[in-house]
Amino acid sequence: MDNTQEGNNLVQLFTELERQKKTKRDFVIPSDQIKTDTVTLESGTKEIRLYIPSDTNFPSDVGVTPSALHFGITDHAHSQIAEKTKIPKGFYDRLKADHPELLVKNINQLIAEKDRRMVRTLDGNVRAVVSPKYRIIDNYDVTFEAMNIFKQLNDQNQSGIGIRRADLTPTRLYIKATSESLIDQIFPKKEKRETGDAVKGGIIIANSEVGDGAFKVMPFMEVLKCSNGMISDDILKRVHIGRDKGIGEINWQEDTLRKQDEALWLKIRDMISGTFNPEIFHKWVDKINEVATIEIEKPVLAVNNVIKNYNVNKDKAELLLAQFAQEGYNKWGLSNAITAVAKTENNYEKQIEMEKLGADILNVPVEKLVEVNE
Repeated sequence: MDNTQEGNNLVQLFTELERQKKTKRDFVIPSDQIKTDTVTLESGTKEIRLYIPSDTNFPSDVGVTPSALHFGITDHAHSQIAEKTKIPKGFYDRLKADHPELLVKNINQLIAEKDRRMVRTLDGNVRAVVSPKYRIIDNYDVTFEAMNIFKQLNDQNQSGIGIRRADLTPTRLYIKATSESLIDQIFPKKEKRETGDAVKGGIIIANSEVGDGAFKVMPFMEVLKCSNGMISDDILKRVHIGRDKGIGEINWQEDTLRKQDEALWLKIRDMISGTFNPEIFHKWVDKINEVATIEIEKPVLAVNNVIKNYNVNKDKAELLLAQFAQEGYNKWGLSNAITAVAKTENNYEKQIEMEKLGADILNVPVEKLVEVNE
């Protein structure tokens, strides 16, 4: 397989995923036995930690004791705790920063409901607090299966599938791949149909082990002249809900998990194969060509509306407008401007969001893009 970009990324990704697979621990705990408390760090600041019983039988009288397991809490897990306790996130963050002891009292009081939570931990931190029915789709398995499917397609069809990026953020896994056999052109100028922008088709796979979105398989397109990427609508989306689990630490048996996933992997294989189908790719290109040359006569207003309506940072406005002018004042130009600016994002989650917007904006009526909002 041709790792055409950031090739070492894939090796590093597998190494890290294998490490996480061996070291992560999951517990299903009655909510009234989840406790938080503060510890004072060497810097003098106070950090909130979560305690769970070290006895996997979880006797009903367990509280915060020296034998309890204790963990730090990631920002994502804090968000989930805020949601579960129904503490408004802004107020939660304020208490966390300025009054951690008061937040601890609120959490311990409000989380103690008659239900259970799955607490997912890694490297001494709680990374997720989710339903005990949460069906884990393991990042390592996703990556392994995807690589197998890509190899099979290459062997069968000589598709030239190569990995463009493989990224692991604190909450999500992303794998981007493109195919050398999926090449077409977008024609942004009515008067010059013979000079188009070459594009390459591909796929992006996204997964979260911590409840930050469902498993997704999405078409991906790369504009070759500038390496901009855009992401289309979801093909396959699977919410992470499975069977309820008992109480205690979960010792996942790999053969059991893989048997449960057999139907899912078959579906994933079909969807990945379908995304690399030339007919599907060329239909997407045809659909873009139908709207690419539509002019946007008020570019400044269009950019301002994109900033306002689609969660784009205001600091990007000047750069977005300059890129729009360079690309041309039509729908394809605006789409390319958005995906070009996406590459300036340090936060990869935000970059993915903007690449999705680059595709979505092509479906927005021009009247909506340039409407005046009071």
